[in-house]
Amino acid sequence: MQQRLVALAVLLVAASAACASSPAASAFVGDVRVALKHVDAGKQLSRPELIRRAMRRSKARAAALSAVRSRRGSARFFPGASDQPQQAPGATAVRPSGDLEYVVDLSIGTPPQRVSALLDTGSDLIWTQCAPCASCMTQPDPLFAPAESASYEPARCVAPLCNDIPHHGCLRPSDTCTYRYNYGDGTTTLGVYATERFTFASSASGGGGGDAMMSVPLGFGCGSVNVGSLNNGSGIVGFGRNPLSLVSQLSIRRFSYCLTPYASGRRSTLLFGSLAGGVYGDAAGDGPVQTTPLLQSPQNPTFYYVRLTGISVGGRQLRIPESAFALQPDGSGGVIVDSGTALTLFPAAVLAEVVRAFRAQLRLPFANGSSADDGVCFAVPAAWRRAASASAQVAVPRMVLHFQGADLDLPRRNYVLDDHRRGRLCLLLADSGDDGSTIGNLVQQDMRVLYDLETETLSFAPAQC
Repeated sequence: MQQRLVALAVLLVAASAACASSPAASAFVGDVRVALKHVDAGKQLSRPELIRRAMRRSKARAAALSAVRSRRGSARFFPGASDQPQQAPGATAVRPSGDLEYVVDLSIGTPPQRVSALLDTGSDLIWTQCAPCASCMTQPDPLFAPAESASYEPARCVAPLCNDIPHHGCLRPSDTCTYRYNYGDGTTTLGVYATERFTFASSASGGGGGDAMMSVPLGFGCGSVNVGSLNNGSGIVGFGRNPLSLVSQLSIRRFSYCLTPYASGRRSTLLFGSLAGGVYGDAAGDGPVQTTPLLQSPQNPTFYYVRLTGISVGGRQLRIPESAFALQPDGSGGVIVDSGTALTLFPAAVLAEVVRAFRAQLRLPFANGSSADDGVCFAVPAAWRRAASASAQVAVPRMVLHFQGADLDLPRRNYVLDDHRRGRLCLLLADSGDDGSTIGNLVQQDMRVLYDLETETLSFAPAQC
């Protein structure tokens, strides 16, 4: 690691010199509709296989989210940076992990260089791996080369966004902002913080009419030492609430996504700008739009919290106190909505109550030999296993999540996995590892989900994404 840090010092000096002037960042005034692809897209895997892979990632993500909520982490130094590490006021030292689920294709620089970035509503920093690189993870695209871009410019140490980075430093004598950003799963990126032009291919509704290129200046991390996990991505685009995120830098007040089932073969869609405000205009007949308030935590300001008031299984609301989901003044507890976690995560006591209700109504035994990667699974009747049609299904009680002012009545496939080959029926739920809860992306599939930061609300409606 020491050799990597020495190499980084040399690379930071080189990167800070490889620049020209770039336009100042400004508020985003356009409309963008971009396609999202799942990290396992094109791998010819069955739905059970895709979900089992996502379950393994969710286990890592759950541990990372727990680390953030418990505020574990430590400050580190950069070689050649200022003598004291700087930490933004109130910032936690870690963020959730790089084991994310959806990728957005974009380009960086002038001329544009292709980057496949992971979408993360649970973190803020925008960053990609850069050349030259002392330590980089495997990625699908060539490394971004700042020396080949006419619009790359390292940020100065006094730049406002530099001071918003939880751990930042100053490279002398070039007056260049350096950063270190830690994720809860151990993924870490170090490098130069800079400004650059980001280009998005914005497609017309339904994919017709061709693509329009939308180009905007953004602050981002140009990582020269990167370790951990970038699951089929080149970097991460943070969509959290803090100043470093794409949402904050472009003053986006509304954004929306519609996530397709993993095995559908259809691409998901992300909208931001004024397009997102009318996201339900073409959803007539899909189902009612429901809205619940968004909450904030000063201790974990990145996350999008909602107030979950209860859970129903089979038409009966479970005897779980609302306090089990409450966001506490110290930042513990609470319920976040997260695009990067597949499974929905509950504290152990809540999960046990939900599983107890399903088992009582299903009247099925737990499956033998289940591993942590399988989640909560029941053994299904032999007659079902011998069914000729893969569409044969065991009747499962309906599950409803009750939010303040809204009820999310889940489609069966959003919380159940039918694994015919292994003779199991599994719930797409898991232990959060702490007293917090997470609404994962499987629950959100074939839903239009709108984050409205003007009204501080989250809206959702069923749709064929």
